[in-house]
Amino acid sequence: MIQARPIFALLILLGAAAAAVAQSPAPADVNVVPRPVSLKTLNGTFLLTSETRILAGDDESRRVAELFNDYLLGQHGLRLKVVGTRPRGENSISFSQSGSRDLPDEGYRLRIEPKVIRVTGKPAGLFYGMQTLTQLLPLDLVPTIELPAVEITDAPRFGYRGLLLDVGRHFYSVEFLKKLLDVAAQYKINRFHWHLTDDQGWRIEIKRYPKLTQGKSLNPDDPAYVAYYTQDQIREIVAYARARFITVIPEIEMPGHSGAARAAYPELGCAPVESAVAFCPKAETFVFLENVLSEVIELFPSPYIHIGGDEVEKEGWRQSAEAQAILKREGLKDEDELQSYFLRHIERFLTSKHRRMIGWDEILQGGLAPNAIVMSWRGEEGGVEAVRQKHPAIMTPTDYCYFDYNQGDRNREPVSIGGYVPLAKVYGYEPVPKELSADDARQIIGAQANLWTEYIATPEHVEYMVFPRLLALSEAVWSPAAGKDYEDFKRRLRYQLGRLDKQDVRYRIPEPDGLEDFYTTTADRTTVALTSMVAGSSIHYTLDGSDPTDASPRYEAPLQIPLPMEQKTTLNVLVTAPVGRRSAVYSAHFLRRPYREAIAGVSPEPGLSFALVDGTFTTVRDIKSGTPVASGTTSALDLEQFGRTSKFGVRFDGYVKVETDSFYRFAVESDDGSVLSIDDEVVIENDGNHAPQLVTGHIPLRQGFHKISLWYYQSEGGAAFRVDWAAAGGELQPLAGPALFH
Repeated sequence: MIQARPIFALLILLGAAAAAVAQSPAPADVNVVPRPVSLKTLNGTFLLTSETRILAGDDESRRVAELFNDYLLGQHGLRLKVVGTRPRGENSISFSQSGSRDLPDEGYRLRIEPKVIRVTGKPAGLFYGMQTLTQLLPLDLVPTIELPAVEITDAPRFGYRGLLLDVGRHFYSVEFLKKLLDVAAQYKINRFHWHLTDDQGWRIEIKRYPKLTQGKSLNPDDPAYVAYYTQDQIREIVAYARARFITVIPEIEMPGHSGAARAAYPELGCAPVESAVAFCPKAETFVFLENVLSEVIELFPSPYIHIGGDEVEKEGWRQSAEAQAILKREGLKDEDELQSYFLRHIERFLTSKHRRMIGWDEILQGGLAPNAIVMSWRGEEGGVEAVRQKHPAIMTPTDYCYFDYNQGDRNREPVSIGGYVPLAKVYGYEPVPKELSADDARQIIGAQANLWTEYIATPEHVEYMVFPRLLALSEAVWSPAAGKDYEDFKRRLRYQLGRLDKQDVRYRIPEPDGLEDFYTTTADRTTVALTSMVAGSSIHYTLDGSDPTDASPRYEAPLQIPLPMEQKTTLNVLVTAPVGRRSAVYSAHFLRRPYREAIAGVSPEPGLSFALVDGTFTTVRDIKSGTPVASGTTSALDLEQFGRTSKFGVRFDGYVKVETDSFYRFAVESDDGSVLSIDDEVVIENDGNHAPQLVTGHIPLRQGFHKISLWYYQSEGGAAFRVDWAAAGGELQPLAGPALFH
């Protein structure tokens, strides 16, 4: 059974408490992430010393108490005595299931009084209450720990709170996985999606098919590179996660992303096998996969098995006489239905084993298997469609949840696949799409962060990409939607980053607060006040365009930056944490320039002109030599209208209608290249072959019409194209029909 929206069970229970919270803001030393449902301040403090006793009366309470004791020992050098009855005259910390009947399975109460701390909940709730208690402890080693008197009543908004790690592309040790699980658990993540197989590697031992973990099945490009998890190691990780109330969900990719398996057993592809790009939907393949999944099911008690189902290159099936014969034999319309036929077979097998299938949103193509759960990654549309078909959905859209995407300037950040998902954007994510009714919204069972590792080879890089963004997502899936406050989250994050430092987590050091671009047509100077997100850190800066070092000026007070007309100034900063780690170089740009005047005397018609061409391009300039395909007008800057997936280019020309004088910001995300010009001035250059990549630009525009020219091309692979704009101080919105003319 799926636990969809556990917080509903707490609505009556928390109503009065929530009202009290509104009148009693959390004290400055309460920095819990994710934000609890209800937090009420009480009078007094609790003093935790080596004489404090831990009271735990049943096996599960004792187990959670020992985990708390382990944390105290590791972080504060304390180990407390665990007893079965409360000692008289001594302060104590109680973990108890007694009194938890009205709480959801993952809900808890934490009450701190001057003489006693009580953590109440069912097993999972006790664990999460314990995690909250650890976040109330100070970061410094002190002989006596003083805890604020508070009452917290809490439970998650969603039952599925996930993190995916791709080990198919790069392999990570068991010890690192345990560390990752520990940190995820302390922020109340309860699903670990383990992507174990892909084209680049098969990482799980299957005893019936030993060649899967030999030679080129582990890395087709380097047969000498052999790394996989034995079945004993799998059991070890599953047990370790289960002790932290994390369910491990294995992903065995099919029918696409199966190159490693087909490298080991070529007969699993459709004839001719040398051109196969996916499993062949034939009896021999199903026997193989059922045998594999039988061993997987024995290793993973999870009620879910993820089968992938994404990015199936169906051209191989179209060109295969064997695949076409199967399609005809089964009375299928096309290759989408052939994929659905494949996945329905697997779903029936999993159902017979009392498991439920999860797949990426492409499993909607050709018809959804009866009991499937959809993981929506290509935006939110897949999740919406699944819910409307009465299927549960897990939200993990690229724009908010893909942690392999860049967090800052792609030229400054470690190498990545591209894209742009900064911390603030993750924090702002709302997992329930606006178009869903309240009843349909119950089928959104949660959300998940995904870390694909094509470019992420080391544990340090994994941590850099995951943290602190996972803390932001944890709040999106645990805390109530009402009351979101990014400024308050950043206040609490300062404590959490210090905690991660103590745990030797190499998180990405966030940009200082106050480091923002400033564009103006009037001001001749601006003031920049910076605050580091890392307590005790230093900020060094330059204003001459060079990269700062420890020898550069240290930021001590707000900076006064003059703004000569049409002369851009760049403020570069470097943050150094107390542990000695340095951030990437972060930048803000400052510019004063006059408005671009609107074009007078034009009365354009709605929509942009477009010209579509075919060809192989490496730069937008090559579009001029493409083969013309179509031309006309359009009110939408999207690619679907053109029916092309690769080797094409399109040029949009016309006018953009500006409603008010302002310094406008434009943002173009594209895969592959794009160039945006306004009034013949290049505002965004995002040219060349690359993965999805976001580039922004600014230009001051007077009210009225301005010329716009936007060129885009797609070479091969996945296409992406999005154009947004905003006036100064506004939120980016799609550049769409009402503003476009020709």
